[in-house]
Amino acid sequence: MAAQEETGTDGDTSAELVRTSLDVILAQTRAGGYSALAIGVILGFMIVPAAGWAGYLAWFAVLLAGMVLRQPYFHRVLRRAGPTEATLRHIAIVSAATGWVGSLSVPLFARFIGQPDLSVLTIIISGWLAVAVSILAVQPRVYAGYLAASLATMFVGWVGQGTPRELLLIGVSMLFGAPMLVRLAWIVQSQLRDTVQAAQQNAVLVRQLREALVSQQETQRARSRFLGAASHDLRQPVQALLFLADIFRRSTDPTRRDAMAQQIVRTGESIDGMFRHLVDFAQIDAGTMRAVVQPVQLEQLLAAAASGFAEKCAARGLRFRMEVPGACTVSADPVLLERMLRNFLDNAYKYSLHGEIVLKVDVEGDEVVVCVSDEGVGMEPEDLAQACNAFFRGRSASVAEAEGIGLGLAISRHMADLMALPLKITSEPRRGTKVTVRLPLAHPGRRQVAAGPDHGSALLQGRLVAVVENDRLAREALCAWLLDAGARVAQGGSLAQLMQVLGNAGTAPDLMLADYRLSEGTGVDAVQAVRAAYGPVPAWIVSGEPDIADRGLALPVLQKPITPERLLAALRTAFPG
Repeated sequence: MAAQEETGTDGDTSAELVRTSLDVILAQTRAGGYSALAIGVILGFMIVPAAGWAGYLAWFAVLLAGMVLRQPYFHRVLRRAGPTEATLRHIAIVSAATGWVGSLSVPLFARFIGQPDLSVLTIIISGWLAVAVSILAVQPRVYAGYLAASLATMFVGWVGQGTPRELLLIGVSMLFGAPMLVRLAWIVQSQLRDTVQAAQQNAVLVRQLREALVSQQETQRARSRFLGAASHDLRQPVQALLFLADIFRRSTDPTRRDAMAQQIVRTGESIDGMFRHLVDFAQIDAGTMRAVVQPVQLEQLLAAAASGFAEKCAARGLRFRMEVPGACTVSADPVLLERMLRNFLDNAYKYSLHGEIVLKVDVEGDEVVVCVSDEGVGMEPEDLAQACNAFFRGRSASVAEAEGIGLGLAISRHMADLMALPLKITSEPRRGTKVTVRLPLAHPGRRQVAAGPDHGSALLQGRLVAVVENDRLAREALCAWLLDAGARVAQGGSLAQLMQVLGNAGTAPDLMLADYRLSEGTGVDAVQAVRAAYGPVPAWIVSGEPDIADRGLALPVLQKPITPERLLAALRTAFPG
């Protein structure tokens, strides 16, 4: 590829050099023609008194015809053949031939004029030959031929007019001077080539700068649209949350308070989904999202992705069904795959007004087909074609009154591309949508025995959970939830505070949850300190860092915001019994 690009660049440079050389030679031959005729007239004052008008006028007529007619001829040749190397060479040869007529004056009139006038004529014609380098330097080889022919013609004119010593000096001078003029022609052509290359490089640089400027402006406009869409759509659930919280605070009816609490939970989940999509989109925009493909226990990942989804659907009057025929191991990035499946389920929930949502798994040869289908409002064909475009929300969004900012499918498409997974979306208006992703089996042909259901109803009952979190509101909310789940809690805003509380408790914690960014050190340091004092305590890092999953920490990571269902699903792995 690099060789092809270099060849293409050289070809462009050669073509541009030919065009520039033609411009130079046409301009110089026009100016040179006027100069040659002026010199021819001046020579007449020297030649006519000695040789007469007849010979002079015959020579001057040939010179005049050549200089006057060659310019129209050049333009006609250029129009017919185009700006090619052959055209340039042809024009240079004709220019050299017409210029040679001036050198012919030396042998024609040498015997009529005295040696002093012959010396002056030779000097004038020699100057003419030197100036001709400005015309013929675009073709140094043609100039070399022209120079050799002209000098030979002049030397012939001196034969019989000068002594052997004078002829020797003239010949030696020509032999030394001619190579210098030819070298000058090559230097001029090299400088012209360098000028053309520099001009092309400048043109490329200017084009690249313009493209970069356009790209930067488009990026700024995209970011403006991004911020506008994000700020608008995030304000909606926040506005609803403020009113719901006020109603909940003022209401004394338990039934109404319970209904408001459920709406607050759903609104919080909506904000959580929007926030996750914005974070994912920011990672995609920055090019920092990566896929680490590895063997994944699909049934466990599906259970985590669908955790709490059936209850969520039931609260809205929807049915949810999972069809997983058996456990299997697939090759995928577990984090990205779980996000994709959550996006598919969330979309099915948001765009379903009634009916059933089905998460189905089939094994076809060496592939596992995961499909999420619904009986929702569906999409028109023109909307389906744009469904994976960022910030696109078709007419179905207004029909279903679905929250969101139009990023779920765009992000899922990008995640699928990162894992090289085929993703297919089909939809019909008022008949629902079906999203299918195909995953390769990690061990083709081998399927594992499915594990029994894992119930976590008494998972935290009586267990001591160590929590270190430097944000007071986040710490208090997490600890309140843990206490409500039946756990005992040892908490601290720093490692020192946590160690003091654990010391007062006089027992080792059953598990530990640590924020990554602490006022002193990190959550990893805190876990190591607790383990050094109490042994191998199961621990998780709970952090809002956008790239926390990509840092390669030696501890399992939960990225904020995290739902209670996801937290429980993660904690179940510490207590498999």
